[in-house]
Amino acid sequence: MHYLEDLTDGLEFNLGSFIMSKEAILDFAEKYDPQAFHLDEEVAEEMFGGLIASGWHTSSLCHRLVVDNFLTQTACMASPGVDQLKFIKPAFVNDKLTGTLTVISTRQFESKPDRGIAKLQVELLNASREKVLSYIGGVIVSCKPANG
Repeated sequence: MHYLEDLTDGLEFNLGSFIMSKEAILDFAEKYDPQAFHLDEEVAEEMFGGLIASGWHTSSLCHRLVVDNFLTQTACMASPGVDQLKFIKPAFVNDKLTGTLTVISTRQFESKPDRGIAKLQVELLNASREKVLSYIGGVIVSCKPANG
C-alpha cells in the first residue's frame, strides 16, 4: 500500500495499456457523445482520417487504468478534482494507448495530519509515443498509520 510518505516527487507509475475498439467507440458515442465524427465513418474520415473516440471516452478508460494500477494500491481517500484536462490528439480505432502517472508534489494537511494531498500528472500515449490525453489532478491520501 502506498501512503502519502511513499509518494515522492517525480515517482512514476506505469498504468498499463488498452486497445480502443471500434465497437467501444460507437457504443460510447451513441450513449454519451453522439457527434458525427464519433459515429459516422465517412464524416470521421473526411475530418480526421478515420473514426475517433470521444475525448470523454478516452479519459474514462484512462481513469480505469489509474484506478486499477494506482488508486487500488494507494491509501486513497477521495479526490478534490482534476485540472488541465487536455484532449491532445484523437484516439483512433485499434490504437493502443498506454498510461503513465507521475507524482508532482505532496503536502500533508495541517488541520488533519493523518492525511494529505498528492498532485499527479497523468498522460496517455499512443503507439507512436504521441500524447493523446493529459491531466493534472489531486488525490487525498492517508499517511502511514502510527502503529505501522
